[in-house]
Amino acid sequence: MCVRVLSVSGMPKKVRIWVDDRDDGRFNVYIDESLIQDDGALALQQILNVTITGWQRLDETMVRTALRAVTG
Repeated sequence: MCVRVLSVSGMPKKVRIWVDDRDDGRFNVYIDESLIQDDGALALQQILNVTITGWQRLDETMVRTALRAVTG
């Protein structure tokens, strides 16, 4: 499994951290740039790629429920 961590700006609905569980087995973690800089995002990506245990995919129903809870 590969994790990419990206520092981004302007995420909608005041979301600060977003994890995208991709079909190709990768995770993209988007973190608002007010929380982390590019160097920190790269370091976090490297740490997660070395230490990940216990990640699991969620079914679509659970994801949609979580999204509604976060975004309204």
